Amino acid sequence: MNIIILTEEDKLSDDLYELADKRATHIRSVLKSEAGDTVEIGLLNQSIGNATIESVADSVVRLSVNQTNPPPNYQPIVDIICAVPRPQTLKKILLPSAMMGVRRLHLVRANRTEKSYLQSPMMAPENQLPHLIEGLSQGKRIALPTVTLHPLFRPFVEDTWPSIQSESESLVSADKQVLLLPDMESARSAKKISELAEAERVVIAIGPEGGWIDYELEHWSRLGFASITLGPWVLRVEHALTASLAQVSMLTTKS
Repeated sequence: MNIIILTEEDKLSDDLYELADKRATHIRSVLKSEAGDTVEIGLLNQSIGNATIESVADSVVRLSVNQTNPPPNYQPIVDIICAVPRPQTLKKILLPSAMMGVRRLHLVRANRTEKSYLQSPMMAPENQLPHLIEGLSQGKRIALPTVTLHPLFRPFVEDTWPSIQSESESLVSADKQVLLLPDMESARSAKKISELAEAERVVIAIGPEGGWIDYELEHWSRLGFASITLGPWVLRVEHALTASLAQVSMLTTKS
């Protein structure tokens, strides 16, 4: 953990918080902190700062928040559309999504998505939260990504997507938005998408193992998604996600 994420459920009173899970274990066993020491903290969806360790017991750590500041204003806003993956793969998607600053993660059932995946316990928000918190801790972020499940592809692209875009255009103008579709068949690299340099919002559509079928690719194309290559190799879903986010960061960061 590079930052200790604190939630409202951890709060005892005012600025006093109590931890009794692996965050407490990390403070005791990895940081080897003692009463009086200071640790970096992040208040979930609020601010970042530091806290003083008030007490360290066998299974409980209490700390008081000293100072907090608004988080950096990261740009661009990044949303991910991802075909519903295997439950074990979903864990590997949630962590980097939070770690690398994804705002919204839309899980969409694709043609190659097994129906049973939608019934997995990993679809429950309470089971996703620990993986998201771990990602925030690693990336020193505090904004929890919103994860939404869409059980049918066509209603998502025809009905839900237009409303998502309409909401986004109220915040970011259309000419500042870039839609990307990683595709093994594409020969175009992301750096060829000149609009990325000034993008304020980027949406990336990550396909399932085996890729999107032609019907789905046609829909993404009609919606304005530009196909890009991530390289000559076949990537797993979680690696395609990480590679895409890294490329967007590289091409949009103002030096």
